[in-house]
Amino acid sequence: MADDFCEIDLAMNMIKENITKELSESISKQRKVSYFQKKQSNNLSFSEKTLD
Repeated sequence: MADDFCEIDLAMNMIKENITKELSESISKQRKVSYFQKKQSNNLSFSEKTLD
């Protein structure tokens, strides 16, 4: 019975690590996209910025 709990605990930790890794990668990608969008909008003229 204790072995079952240990296996469940290990499996849950692996799942938690995978989810954390995926979330971290997703946030990193979103920040890169957001940064590039801001950089591109800085290159717009004043009239183009007001249209955004």
